[in-house]
Amino acid sequence: MKKITHTVVSLLLLGPTFASANDISFSIGGGYPYFVIPEVSVASADLSQRWYGNYKIGLDDGFSAGFEQAISDNNKHAIGLLVGALGNREVDTQCDESQNSDELTAAFANAIGCALAEAFDEETTNGIGLSYSYNFSGLNQDGWRLRFELGYGEASSDDNKRVDGGINLSYEF
Repeated sequence: MKKITHTVVSLLLLGPTFASANDISFSIGGGYPYFVIPEVSVASADLSQRWYGNYKIGLDDGFSAGFEQAISDNNKHAIGLLVGALGNREVDTQCDESQNSDELTAAFANAIGCALAEAFDEETTNGIGLSYSYNFSGLNQDGWRLRFELGYGEASSDDNKRVDGGINLSYEF
């Protein structure tokens, strides 16, 4: 899986070499399960394709890179391929509550620590996936974009394989 991921990332990064410097754009968005997603993209010469890289920030974080191709005459609908962070899920964090402490403050601190660990025990799924996006002004145009992602990969901290995905709304500048 890692060799395939590295190969696809290499192709995605080497592919946009024909784009000119003024075809680079920036977008920012958010959604579920990632709350903030800054993104940089490069458009093809005919504006019907784009390559992008983003950093997904939420209860866990990750990077992804992808490619989108417009599938409608008005460039509003696009499908794509992405590698990297697909989504994240809660993992079962075992909290050690077996500490026998005579001090009330130590027991209280342990309870607070367990509650925080339970609230922030998300883990990113890294893999390969497909995307669909609706671009309100057209692909590679300034404006709003709604993107759905779904893919298959493995958890970042163990070898659990799973299907994961997300949704985000972003604005391209």
